[in-house]
Amino acid sequence: MKIRLFTIPYSGSTASVYLSWNRLLSEKIELVPLELPGRGKRFGSKLCGSMSELIEDLYSCIQSQIDEQPYAIYGHSLGGLVAYELSVKLMECGYQLPVHLFLSGCNPPHLRYGEENLHMLPDELFLKEIVKLGGTAQELQVNPEMMRIFVPIIKSDYRIYELYAGKEKVVQLPVDFSVLAGRSDPLMPLENGQAWEQYTRGSFRLIQMQGGHFFIHDQLDKVIDAVESALLVHK
Repeated sequence: MKIRLFTIPYSGSTASVYLSWNRLLSEKIELVPLELPGRGKRFGSKLCGSMSELIEDLYSCIQSQIDEQPYAIYGHSLGGLVAYELSVKLMECGYQLPVHLFLSGCNPPHLRYGEENLHMLPDELFLKEIVKLGGTAQELQVNPEMMRIFVPIIKSDYRIYELYAGKEKVVQLPVDFSVLAGRSDPLMPLENGQAWEQYTRGSFRLIQMQGGHFFIHDQLDKVIDAVESALLVHK
């Protein structure tokens, strides 16, 4: 039986950021990219205004796909927090839990990066701030039409994060965790990655990656190795 791997994209991106994984993952792993509202195949649907709203949306999408087949969830940046909160929701509702959570480039819920609420900035200032992180945001600066379409989506994601991050309640999951962290990630110091350990009653490992916040692209082969080494032991 294959292991199903649900993937959750980072702020402003779509499920397609994981499609290249299909050619690299073991045939024993079935890739299932989840699409967030308002982008990709769900473009035009209403954007979510809070973490709880987003979790309810993905919960309704994933319920029918959870059966006796083992599964794991991988999320990067905001997607990592979503992966954790979605797993909490599934546990509370009595569903089968993932065999593994991959929390990639994201601080644990009780910690946050930066004090400013970037989602409240005017579009141009907001874009300047997020371009500093790298990633697709750089392309928006030279394409006004893309900026018109995608800045509201990215802002919505930042609003979700900035209103959520810093929550004090720790809910432990009986799930194995792998936390992936870029050694030069300005948003997630390595010690913050270690702080995820208090959220699991399963095994825990912190995997350091070369690069910054978007090591998920720059170090893709090593990311895939980390996923396979964790999941294929369950076969």
